[in-house]
Amino acid sequence: MSKLNCSVGDLAITVFCNLPENQGNIVRIKSAVGPKGWGCTDDQLFTWECKVATEAGYLFYETDGYLTSAKVGPVPDKYLRRIAPPKGYLMDEFSDSEQLQMLFHDVDLTSQAMEGL
Repeated sequence: MSKLNCSVGDLAITVFCNLPENQGNIVRIKSAVGPKGWGCTDDQLFTWECKVATEAGYLFYETDGYLTSAKVGPVPDKYLRRIAPPKGYLMDEFSDSEQLQMLFHDVDLTSQAMEGL
């Protein structure tokens, strides 16, 4: 079996989805479902139980020709990409991300005061 894209607790984004409504959802991986038949193929895909992490997002499923939506449901690992650091990594190991966050939030009060004059 190939290496999985995600693990329990990760934030992930849905990619390459068969239903365009599912593309780009941000989800939290809740638990492993395991290998499960998916779609119209007989392939068994490793699947996670996911919860949508955004207020307006939903997971969509096609059942008997009808679309249903849910905030929590199964998503194959194949359609997920981790967006949180892997377990075991400390934020210190991503030194550039901390610096970017600090620069983004820094406000130059001197230049703002000068603009008001």
